[in-house]
Amino acid sequence: MPPVVGADSLLVLRHRNRTASDPRALQRRAASGELTRLRSGAYVARAVWATLRAEDRRRLEAAAMTEQHASYRASHRTAGALWRIPSLHRHDGVVDARVTAAAGSRTEHGVRKHAVRDIDQHLAVVDGITCTTIERTALDLAATESFAEAVVALDHVLKHVTESRLHEVLEEWNPVRGRRRIEAVLAFADARSGSAGESWSRVQIDEAGLVAPMLQEPFLDPDGLIGLVDFWWPGANRIGEFDGLKKYKEAQLLAGRSPGDVVAEEKVREDRLRATATEPAVSRWIWRTLLTGGALARQLVAAGVPRR
Repeated sequence: MPPVVGADSLLVLRHRNRTASDPRALQRRAASGELTRLRSGAYVARAVWATLRAEDRRRLEAAAMTEQHASYRASHRTAGALWRIPSLHRHDGVVDARVTAAAGSRTEHGVRKHAVRDIDQHLAVVDGITCTTIERTALDLAATESFAEAVVALDHVLKHVTESRLHEVLEEWNPVRGRRRIEAVLAFADARSGSAGESWSRVQIDEAGLVAPMLQEPFLDPDGLIGLVDFWWPGANRIGEFDGLKKYKEAQLLAGRSPGDVVAEEKVREDRLRATATEPAVSRWIWRTLLTGGALARQLVAAGVPRR
């Protein structure tokens, strides 16, 4: 797991503390390029900011928001970042916060406010920041995001909590709006999906009207388990593999191997798959395929995957 980046990385002007840093001094340091301003009165060393991944930047922005507004509770996309729930979105620079019904739902000063009846329902603390629980965060995303984005979130969350627990939280919440959207996502979500790319692939396959594949199907040969394939259409004798490319780049996934070693291992694995009893064909796709409208469906139809 990546190192936690929290409020201790911030230089904060606390207006409630008369001994706080001189605001003009912080502003001068920001103007000189030494600091990056996150919000009014909240800064981080630019050298630190430059090293942070997108999700760590979002966590730090959440810390800055709660420093400025102690009554706000991180929610929706911001809580998702705290819980390390994968997302298809590029960060829009806005922090999501749960606020009281009296405060009203609106976006201002870089905060997207979500008014709720009970601001303290379904809360947890992550990296020192108060936010919605992982279950409520997933349901909030299901209610407000696109179907694809919601499935990416729910597929991931189902690896950590049960579907029955999500239904319990839904009943406790009893939302006025969005319930049908949430239930549709819950019905489609599947913990077996191995990554955000696989989840988005499942959505595109379904939206194209193609036969649903089996997920994480084990393949064996005389030497033992070859591995679990991402997608398997037995009727078409077709394996589908989403290649996120991270395994060729990230040190943790390389595990001491060179990218060339990983490519060679993938080639051996695919040769073994093709040599099994039914001699299945293998289709591969990458993020660019998913980002090109209809490309995955066209590829799979051309490969013989049938429509429902």
